[in-house]
Amino acid sequence: PMDLLNGLYVLTAVFGVGVLLIDVMGLLGDGDSDGDIDGAYHNSDGDHGGSGASHSLLSILGKIRMAVYFCFGFGLLGLAAGSMGYGAVGGLAWAIPGGIASALLANAFVRFQQRDVDSSLKEDELLGVKAEVLVTMTNTDMGRIRTRKGQFNVERYALAEEPNSTFSKGDTVEIVRISDDCVYVRAASQH
Repeated sequence: PMDLLNGLYVLTAVFGVGVLLIDVMGLLGDGDSDGDIDGAYHNSDGDHGGSGASHSLLSILGKIRMAVYFCFGFGLLGLAAGSMGYGAVGGLAWAIPGGIASALLANAFVRFQQRDVDSSLKEDELLGVKAEVLVTMTNTDMGRIRTRKGQFNVERYALAEEPNSTFSKGDTVEIVRISDDCVYVRAASQH
């Protein structure tokens, strides 16, 4: 059983460290991989709107991210416990809490990053701001937008506000509503 556990520790450590390194180097996308998966948007009027399918996708992606962090902590602490001479039970006693702690710390860090750390930018200040579409979207298929507000470059997941609207990469849109999952946009006015 110890050889099996050591193999599991190596596999999870390599997987966790590998995915995190690739993520940090920005090879999994635009470098803003923390996205806003765990939903840090809170509209001032308490609106929790959003597409159920989009929310489900974001939830699944968030769970996958936490599994990667769990593998990172589980594998590394399991290997460390094995190298210190702990048996199978002792190794698991280190690895499982280590994986859980790693996932919880990563989750807390992601949530901290998504909060308004600087009081000079609040989510509701994004209302009415023009943004560039990075990923094509409709009112049911989530995309991504980028804008600049003061000294901040801001990227958010987005949906079209109006039914049957489609915005393609490069289009200019205006943020009209903020929900837990994303921002809602419409075609930018020309004034």
